Amino acid sequence: MNKRPAELRPLPAWVGAGITATTILLAGSGGHALAVEAGNDGAATGSAAVTGRLRTAVEWLAAPDREGRGPGTQGIDQAADWVAEQLAAIGLDTTLVGAGPFQRFPLTLEAKLGPADQNTAELIGPPAADGQPVRRPLALGKDFTPLAAGGSGPFDLPLVFTGFGITAPQEKYDDYAPLGLGGAKHSAAILLRQEPQKDNPHSVFDGNQASQYAALSRKVANASEHEVGGVIFCNDASATDDALMAFDRAGDGSDRRTMPILQVRRDVIDSLVKESLGKDLAAIEKAIDDTFEPQTAPLAGWRIRGRVAIDRTEAETKNILAMLPGKDAATETVVLGAHYDHLGYGGVNSAAPGEKAVHHGADDNASGTAMLVEVARQLAAEARTNGPFPRNILFVSFSGEERGLLGSAHYTANAAVPLAETVAMVNLDMVGRLDGNKVIIHGTGTGTGLDELVDRLVGTHSFEVAKEPGGFGPSDHSSFYARKIPVLHLFTGSHSDYHRPTDTADKINYEGMVRITQLVADVVRELATAPERPAYIEVASKMFARGGDRPYFGSIPDFGKPGKGYAITGVTKDSPAARGGLQGGDVIVRLGDSAVAGLEDFDSALRKHKAGETIPVVVLRDGAEVPLEVVLDPPK
Repeated sequence: MNKRPAELRPLPAWVGAGITATTILLAGSGGHALAVEAGNDGAATGSAAVTGRLRTAVEWLAAPDREGRGPGTQGIDQAADWVAEQLAAIGLDTTLVGAGPFQRFPLTLEAKLGPADQNTAELIGPPAADGQPVRRPLALGKDFTPLAAGGSGPFDLPLVFTGFGITAPQEKYDDYAPLGLGGAKHSAAILLRQEPQKDNPHSVFDGNQASQYAALSRKVANASEHEVGGVIFCNDASATDDALMAFDRAGDGSDRRTMPILQVRRDVIDSLVKESLGKDLAAIEKAIDDTFEPQTAPLAGWRIRGRVAIDRTEAETKNILAMLPGKDAATETVVLGAHYDHLGYGGVNSAAPGEKAVHHGADDNASGTAMLVEVARQLAAEARTNGPFPRNILFVSFSGEERGLLGSAHYTANAAVPLAETVAMVNLDMVGRLDGNKVIIHGTGTGTGLDELVDRLVGTHSFEVAKEPGGFGPSDHSSFYARKIPVLHLFTGSHSDYHRPTDTADKINYEGMVRITQLVADVVRELATAPERPAYIEVASKMFARGGDRPYFGSIPDFGKPGKGYAITGVTKDSPAARGGLQGGDVIVRLGDSAVAGLEDFDSALRKHKAGETIPVVVLRDGAEVPLEVVLDPPK
C-alpha cells in the first residue's frame, strides 16, 4: 500500500492532459470533459457549488450516451474513466492495485446461439417394421430452438412427459409425483408452458392470472431439483400460432446451467405423445384441468439426441479504488462505496421486461456515485487543510452490483486493504430521491456505537431516520458484513421508476443530495477519527427478500463463487441455518428431496416446505458431503 502523505498528488499518466490542481472534472475522457473552477483547495464549498457538481455529475452519468452503464457498453467504460479521473484529480492515491485505480474482473456479458451445424436435434423411437430405430430429424429454427438458459454440449436422453412441470405442495399438485422419487433423473422432461386451469377464475393457481409456477425459470429450477438431464418446453393449447420463443426468453444463462434446455414445436410433441400414450396433448390438458390430476408418463422407447452450442461472451469490468491516506502510515481503514453500473438497455433484471431502452439509472446509482466523489472531494480538502485523519479512507466504486454484487464480492475476496484492518464500510445506493426529511439507514446494529452515531448525526442534520439494524440487503454492503465488518447503508427509498427507463436525472432531489452528502461526510469522518473502532456485532436479520411466502432459512449467498450448488458466505445469527450447523464456505447441493444446482433451485426448493418442518440438507464442505438437518422458521 502506498503511504504517501495526503497532499494533493500529481495526476497519473492515465488521466488526460490539461487538468490543473484547481480544476474539477465533471465528465469522462474521450471528448466528454466538462470542468468547473473550484477554490484553491480543489473543492468549492458553498451549497450552490455542491448542488451544481452533483447535478452535473448525475446528469452526465445518467445521460443516454452512457447507455445505461450496462456491462460491455462504451458507456460503462466512460463512467469508470470518469470516476477514476475525479478521484485522481482530487488528489487521492490511485495505486493500490497497480499503476492505476482499476481492479479488474470478468463477468458473463451475453449468450448467443452458436453455428447452426453445431445445434442439432433428432427424435429416436422404437424399431420400425424393418427393425431399425425410427429417426425424426428436427430443423433448427423451424421445429426446435435451444434456449440461452441451458448449457452446451452433446445430449442423448430418454423422454418423459411431465405435464406442466409444476411441484406445488400447498396447492396439492405435483407433475413429478407419478414418476416417484428420482423417476425423472437423467431424462429429458417435456414441459407444457403456463399452468393447469389457467382460464378458471377459481383455480388454486391464482385464478386466471399467471401464478409463480407459470414462470419458465421456476419450471427450469424445479426440473433441476428433480435431477433431469434436460428440459424441453412445449407450447400449451393457448398458443395458437405455436411460435418458438426468443433465445433468451427463459433466462440469459448467467446461472450457467449445464443441462440442455430446448423448445420443440407443439405439433412435433403432439404426434410423439399420441403415438406413445394413445392420446393427444389437447386431451391430456383437458384431463388435467378436469381432474386436477397429473398425466405424467415416460414415452417408452423414445429419446432425443443432438448437440447444443451456445457462445457466451465474457466481458472485463472493474472496480475503481482510491485512498485518502491516514496519519503516520495508518493501517486501519474506513471504506466508502457505491456501485456505478446499471442495467444498460434492460434485460432480465428490468422492471419493464421486453422493453429495450436505455435504463438511465439516475437514482440507481448515479446518485451514489456522484455523492461518493463529492464526499471524497470534501474530505480530501479537509485533510489538506487540517492534516490527515487518524485512519485511511478508501473510496471504492463497484461494478457488477446489478449482476449480483459481483464487484464487492470480488473486492472482499481480493481486498486491497486487509479485511482485518477494515474498520467499517459505508455504502451509498439510491440516495437521490429524498422525500421530506426521511433517510433509511441499514446496519445500525452491526457495530458498537453505530446506532448512537447515526442518531446523533441525523439529528444534527434534521433528518428523520428509519433504521434497520441488520447488515444484509441487496447492495454491496452485504459483501462486507458477510466478512464480519460493521456496515452502514444509506438509502432514500424505492419508487416506481426503479429498474425502469424512467429513472432519469430530472427526478433527482439535488438539494436533498447536498444534505445527505454532508451527513455521509460526517459519518465517514467520525469513523476515521474515533478513538475506538466499532466492534463487529452479529445481528439476527433477514437476508435478501425474495418473497415473503417462503419459510425462513437464513443463509447468505456467496455471489463471487459460481459453480454447481448454492455457495454461502455465512449464516445469520439464530437462524435455522445457524442452528442446523451450516457454515460460511458450505455449498448446499440438496434440500429435502431436491437437488440444488444454484440459488434459483434453492429458492424454488425452499418454497415447497413449511415453517416448522425439519428438512435434510446436504452441503459440500472441504470437498466432502456433510448431511445436516434444519428446522425452518416462519417467513420474514
